[in-house]
Amino acid sequence: MVLDSATMLWFVRFLFAFTIGSHILLVSTSIALSILISAAEFISIRRGDKVYEALARRLTKVFVVSFGVGTASGIVLAVELVTLFPTFMTLVSQTGVIILLYTEMFAFFLEILALMLYVYYWDSFRNRYAHWAASIFVIAGTLLSAVLITMVNAWMNTPNGFDIATFISSGFKTVTGVQPWAVFLTPSTVTEVFHVLPTTILAGSTIIGSFFAYWFLRSRDAGEKEMFGKALKILGAIGIVTIALSVITGADEISGLLTTQPLKFASLEANPVNGTNLPEKLFGGIVNGKFEGGIIIPGAQSFLAKLETGISSLPGLNQYNQTTNPWPPLFVHTTFDTMVVGGMALGAFFLLYLGALLLKRRPYETKFFLYLQIPVAVVAVLVYLLGWATDEIGRQPWIVYNVMTVDRAANLSTSLFVPGILIMLFYILILPTTFYFYARIFRQSDGQKEV
Repeated sequence: MVLDSATMLWFVRFLFAFTIGSHILLVSTSIALSILISAAEFISIRRGDKVYEALARRLTKVFVVSFGVGTASGIVLAVELVTLFPTFMTLVSQTGVIILLYTEMFAFFLEILALMLYVYYWDSFRNRYAHWAASIFVIAGTLLSAVLITMVNAWMNTPNGFDIATFISSGFKTVTGVQPWAVFLTPSTVTEVFHVLPTTILAGSTIIGSFFAYWFLRSRDAGEKEMFGKALKILGAIGIVTIALSVITGADEISGLLTTQPLKFASLEANPVNGTNLPEKLFGGIVNGKFEGGIIIPGAQSFLAKLETGISSLPGLNQYNQTTNPWPPLFVHTTFDTMVVGGMALGAFFLLYLGALLLKRRPYETKFFLYLQIPVAVVAVLVYLLGWATDEIGRQPWIVYNVMTVDRAANLSTSLFVPGILIMLFYILILPTTFYFYARIFRQSDGQKEV
C-alpha cells in the first residue's frame, strides 16, 4: 500500500468512523443501563419488590464498568479529533462550538458525581426516593452528554454563529462575527437531537434485552428467571416508546433536509432530477443519470413530503454542479434504504409485542419473543450505525457543510497510520471483551448484598 495523501485521507475517515462507531455502541448501552437501573429501583420502592431491587443493584455494578470503559473510549475520540482533524478543531476553538464541548464536560462531572453518590451511599438514605433521585441525575448526565455531542454534529450539518463568507474568502484563516450561543440552536439541532435520543436508547436497550432473553431461556433457576423476566418487562416498555419516537422524529429529520440540506435529500432519495409527483424508491441506484433497479412506488415521495412539510417540489441531483457543489457518494441511498427497512422490521416486532401485552400474553416471558430478541438487537444496532453512517456520508466531502472539506481539515501525515491500526485492533479486542465482562459481572453478583 502506498501511503500518499489520497490513501491517508481515506484512512483518516475510516479510522474515525470505526472509532466513533465502536464508541457509540458503548454509549448507547450505558444510557439504556442508567434508565433500566432507575426504573428497576423506582418499581422496587413503589411495590416493595426485592427482586427489582436486586436487579438494580446488579446492574449498577455493570454500569460502573460501562462508565469507566466509555470514559476511556471518549478520551480516545477527543484525542483523535485534535490529531486527525486539527484545522477543524481550530475552527471549533474560535467559534461557539467550543462552549458545547466545555458544557459536555459539565455533563460528565454531573454524571460521575451522581454516580458516586448513587453507588457508595445506597443504604445511607433513610428516604429510599432520595437515593433513587440520584439515578435521575446519572441519567441526566448521560443524556446531556449525548445531546451536546449531537448538537456539535448538527452544527457541522448546518453551521452558524460566525461569518462564513469572510472565513472562506480569507482562505479559512479569519473568523469574525462570532455569535457563541447561536450554535446551541442551528436549523437542524432540534430534529437531530430529538431523533438521536430515542434511537440511542432503543439500540442500547435491545442489546441488553438480548442478554436477558438469552439467559431467561437458558436458566433453570426460578429466582433468576423471575429477575430476567422483570428486566425484560421494563426493556419491552422502553422499546415500544423509543421505536414510536424514532419513527416520528426520523420522519421530521428527513423532511428537515428539504430546507437545510437539499442535496443530501436528493442523494438519499436517489432523485436524478427535481420535480413534483416523484416516486419513492427502495434500493436500486442512479446509473448514467437515471434511476435503475429497486422498487418504485409512484408519487409516494412527493406525497409524503407534502404531508409532512407542505413542500411539493422536491430537489434533484441535476440542480447541483459536481464541480461547485460536489455530490456525496451515491451509495448513501442504499445505506438509507437499509436503515429504513430495518427500522420497519423493528417497528413490526414492537407492534406485535404491544399487541401481546394488550392481550395479556406476557411477551417478556414468551419463547417466540425471547428467541427474536437477539436478531432484533442485531437489526437495531445495524439500523443505528447505518443512521449515523448515512448522516455523515451524506454530508461528504464536507466536515462542516459548505464551509470546510474533510481533506482541508484532516491531518494526512503518514505517521498516523501505525497508531491508527493499533487503535482499531484495540477496539476489535475491547468491544467483545467489555460485553463479555458485563455479562460475567452481572451473573456473578449477589443482588442482595451491598454494592
